[in-house]
Amino acid sequence: MTNTHMTMIGIAGWKNSGKTTLVVRLVETFTKRGFKIATVKHAHHDLRPGDGTSDSERHAQAGACAVVIVSPASWEISGQRQEMPVPSLEEIAARLAPADLVLVEGYKSAQIPKIEVRRRASATDRPLAGNDPNVIANASDYALTDRNVPVFALDDVVGIATFIEKTTNLASHSRPE
Repeated sequence: MTNTHMTMIGIAGWKNSGKTTLVVRLVETFTKRGFKIATVKHAHHDLRPGDGTSDSERHAQAGACAVVIVSPASWEISGQRQEMPVPSLEEIAARLAPADLVLVEGYKSAQIPKIEVRRRASATDRPLAGNDPNVIANASDYALTDRNVPVFALDDVVGIATFIEKTTNLASHSRPE
């Protein structure tokens, strides 16, 4: 079964900004709230065999109902390598099992609403928000001066989840009984 319309929110930022940790914590939070969450992660490296510690496995362990990881040359859904060429983000979303929300990790240039993750330990401190109208909020571990969008503390997962829920009208989606 494919899903032709899926609500997606990106979690974007530079390397070592804390994207995966935030996605994992958001999946856990939304799952506890009764929502079905799928994730899509873009990796800049080749896919590696599962060992229980990969980012995509962390997404699944957190409770994601489906996990897609995409590398430059290959991709997989919930641990199953796909034999076809890497599809677009929209094509991937259409292949996912029904979910209330898809959290998209990476994909900095995707034309979807995004929360920019910023951390002092990140490899780059150049903001995305000023150049990308799709950035709807920031999550940071330090004070930001470029506050043209809402800013959350990086560890305020409940606040970020509530913001996403309101922004996407997630509460109107049917929750499992």
